[in-house]
Amino acid sequence: MKKTLLGTALLFALAQALPMDAQKQVRLTFNRAGGTAVSNVTVKVTDESGNAIDGVTATLQSIKQGTGTDADAAATDVALKSGEQLNKHPEILCASYSNGKNAFAEFTFKISGLSDFSLNHSDLQISAMNKDGKFQNSKDERYCDVRVWGNENKRTLIASVDGILADKLGGNYEVDNTIDWEIKTTTTTQATTDQYIVVRMAKNDRNTGCFFGLKQITLYNGYRFATTATSNIANVATFSASSPVTFSSNATAYIAINSDNTQVTLSPLNGALAANQGAIVSKATTGDIYAYVSAEATDSRNNQLVGGGDYAKDLTDGNYYIFNKQGEEAVFSPLSNTNTKLAANKAALKTTTVGGQALTLDFGSVTGINTATTAMSATNATFDLSGRKASGKLPAGLYIKNGKKLLIK
Repeated sequence: MKKTLLGTALLFALAQALPMDAQKQVRLTFNRAGGTAVSNVTVKVTDESGNAIDGVTATLQSIKQGTGTDADAAATDVALKSGEQLNKHPEILCASYSNGKNAFAEFTFKISGLSDFSLNHSDLQISAMNKDGKFQNSKDERYCDVRVWGNENKRTLIASVDGILADKLGGNYEVDNTIDWEIKTTTTTQATTDQYIVVRMAKNDRNTGCFFGLKQITLYNGYRFATTATSNIANVATFSASSPVTFSSNATAYIAINSDNTQVTLSPLNGALAANQGAIVSKATTGDIYAYVSAEATDSRNNQLVGGGDYAKDLTDGNYYIFNKQGEEAVFSPLSNTNTKLAANKAALKTTTVGGQALTLDFGSVTGINTATTAMSATNATFDLSGRKASGKLPAGLYIKNGKKLLIK
C-alpha cells in the first residue's frame, strides 16, 4: 500500500526548469549481513527497473538515536536491533533506540557518483517493529514522524511529515506490515558528486512502545521551474516533461482541450500530466513551482498543448502558437517562421488555425467558475464561461468580452 504526503518545508525567459537527468529514480535497498553495526550493512543502488547504475554507489554512514524532530537535536551512535522477524528480514534496518516519546532513529547515507539529480521527493518503505524485533500488529495505533534531509549537516529539509500511522492491526506478529510512503515537498537539493541523505523516524508524542524500521528508500529526480508575473495571469509558466508528473499543491495546472481562431478552452488538469504533453501552470504567490515524477493515472483528454519533454522540440509538424509575454500580458502568439525550436520542458499550442492575431487569456477569479477558463482573441465577440458565443440581450451573469470579464446584472 502506498500513501502520498506533502512535506512542509512556452518560452518565458525566466521560466526555466532545472535539468532532468536520464536517471529518474535512485533506489536504495539494504542487507545487514548478519550483524548490527554500520559496517555490517551493505547498500544496493538500482534504478526504477532494478538495474545497477553505472558509477553510482552508496554506503550507510551512521545510525544514531536521540529525541525530537529538530535538526539540531542531540544524537548519539547506536547499533541496529535484531531478533525475531528482524533476523528473518535482513533488508529492514531498525535501530536500538530509546522507547520514550519523540525518540528517534536516524540513518545517514552517502551516495557517490550521482550528478544532475534534483531531489524533491522521496519514497520510504517503513516497517513498525516491537521491542522483540517482531512486526508491530496491535490494537493500539502507532504513529511515526519523518524527516528527510538532503545533506549531512541537515540544513536542507526535503520532507517533514508528522503522524504517519505505521502499524497494521491484526495481532499476527509474523506478517510484514511495511507501508510505502511517498513524501513530496516544496524544496529541492541538487546533487553534484556526492549526495547525503539523512532519514529520521521519530516516535510521535501520541505513542511509545513501537520501533520503526527502514526497508527501502527511493529518491526521485524532480523538476523545479520559475514563473513569470503578468497582468492577466499571476505567476505562470508552461511545462512539459518526459515522464508523467504532478505539481506542488500551491499550483494549478491547465490543459487545452479545445481551440479555434477565437478561443482556447483551458481545463484544470485531472490526474497527472502525460509524458511529452504540455500544461499551463500558475500559482497565486511568487516563487518556483515543483513537479514530481508520478505513477498516477494521467489525464486522458485530448490536450492540444504539446512539448518535447526534457528535450528541445522542432515545431515543424503543424501550426503552433507560443505562450509568451507581450508588454505585461500573457498571450498565445503565432509561431514565427524563423523560430521553430521549442525549449526543453516547455509547451506550445498546436492548432488548425494558421497565423492570425495573438490570443489573450483571462483565467477568471470568481469562486466556482474556475473549472473552465478561456483564452480568446481581442474581438467584439462575447462568450459565456463554458466558451459558447453569446449574442443579443444577455441574461444576468458573468461573461468574457474582448478577453476581459463582463458582469451583467
